[in-house]
Amino acid sequence: MAGSTTYPEEFQTVIRAKDGTEVLVRPLKPEDREKLYQMYSTLSKETNYLRFLIRKPITRWLVEKWTEIDYREKMALVALVTRSGEQEIIADSRFYVDKTTGEAEIAMVVHDNWQNKGIGTQLLQYTIEVARKMGVKGLFAYINPENKRIIHITNKLGFKAKWMSETIEYKIYLPLTKTTNTK
Repeated sequence: MAGSTTYPEEFQTVIRAKDGTEVLVRPLKPEDREKLYQMYSTLSKETNYLRFLIRKPITRWLVEKWTEIDYREKMALVALVTRSGEQEIIADSRFYVDKTTGEAEIAMVVHDNWQNKGIGTQLLQYTIEVARKMGVKGLFAYINPENKRIIHITNKLGFKAKWMSETIEYKIYLPLTKTTNTK
């Protein structure tokens, strides 16, 4: 698995929201902790529920854990906009690589104020590209069946969904190499 504990400058790009707003996408840095917490602490109960199956706000402790990224097995990409000269995180996409399989569990959230602007689709596309460049064999996620937006986006990008009746959720999977079997 390619990757390094050195900050990967090469995984930085710019995307545009549907309204033309420029959005910087780059790997998370340890000093982003407060900005990341600000984004997560202001998500609506509905967004929290669709992403985490809980309606309570995310704790500062959990966000601190999420900033512990090694850029090898743990990768996080954040989407930022600049407002009044300050950068603000508006979306977070991350994956965790299982060293034994070479596959990664992926997760993503876009702040309520920035949903339905094309950011989620572009961020997920870029996350797939980064995972592929890092040698990840496939991406999977467990999705709340009520999260129609992410089901639509992942279906559009080629993920295959399987209903997991024992946990009442979908498992989606996207192979990133030709030798990977779909699940």
